[in-house]
Amino acid sequence: MKSEYLGILESTKLKRLLEMSAGVCSDIQVQISCGTDDQDLVTVTGHAKGELSLICQRCMNEFNHHLEVKFSFTPVTAKTQVDELPEVYEPVDVDEHGLINICDLIEDELLVSLPFIPMHAIADCSVDEHDTVVGEIEDIVDERPNPFAVLKSLNK
Repeated sequence: MKSEYLGILESTKLKRLLEMSAGVCSDIQVQISCGTDDQDLVTVTGHAKGELSLICQRCMNEFNHHLEVKFSFTPVTAKTQVDELPEVYEPVDVDEHGLINICDLIEDELLVSLPFIPMHAIADCSVDEHDTVVGEIEDIVDERPNPFAVLKSLNK
């Protein structure tokens, strides 16, 4: 038996994702399939997509970033089960009632998909990549006396 869900995850429920945004986060379109696989493992698979505004770290202007993730989970009750799972599934711990929080899992996947350093595409950015200066390395002149210089004078 397989059950399908196609719907919207309201952005107001995604507090952590909203904190990462520059203020605007669209509602997330979600498709979820729940069922069992050939090994009788319970599976939760699907994908989610939406838009999030971020601040470009090159020009410091806001831009829209497209979010899209695919996921494949299987609930586990014991750590020993994790070692036996096929690699295609990400293990998810169940709570004391045997439930998982799908909204939190989808939000986690969206957060992990965010760029480490958000930036426009170079063609869309108001700052030319040649205008960016990361820093300059100064020539270091070693002005400390050599600690072995004393030994040189003893050798004479």
